[in-house]
Amino acid sequence: EQSCQQGGGMWLRLAIVVLLAAFAAVADAFVAPSACRHALTSRSSLAMKVSPVKVGVEVKVIAGDDKGKTGKVLNVDRKTYKSKNGPFVTVEGVNIITKHQKPRTRGETGKRVQKEGPIHISNVQAVDAPAAAAATE
Repeated sequence: EQSCQQGGGMWLRLAIVVLLAAFAAVADAFVAPSACRHALTSRSSLAMKVSPVKVGVEVKVIAGDDKGKTGKVLNVDRKTYKSKNGPFVTVEGVNIITKHQKPRTRGETGKRVQKEGPIHISNVQAVDAPAAAAATE
């Protein structure tokens, strides 16, 4: 009787393997409709794949409080702000934040430091310098 039970377990394992293989083949053949594919891809990863915005590139702000300003990209931050729907870029002279710093040593006074804050990469557009110069002429 024990040999029959062990043999039955082998057939059960074989049936599970066959079912898993069939499921994998069906899953590979399945192509989601475009609406589903769009929902499955995250906006931030898609923006980074097609974005020409890189460090050192001249960009123009197209949305937000600093709309219309231009500057060079100082930093592209893909990971730090992921929980806040990143990726973000830091642009020179745009989105200035005033940070109040406490004095660190006795006798030192506190101060206000102004620095650039991050803005979402979808709010900037790369400026093509030759094309922009030709358009103004």
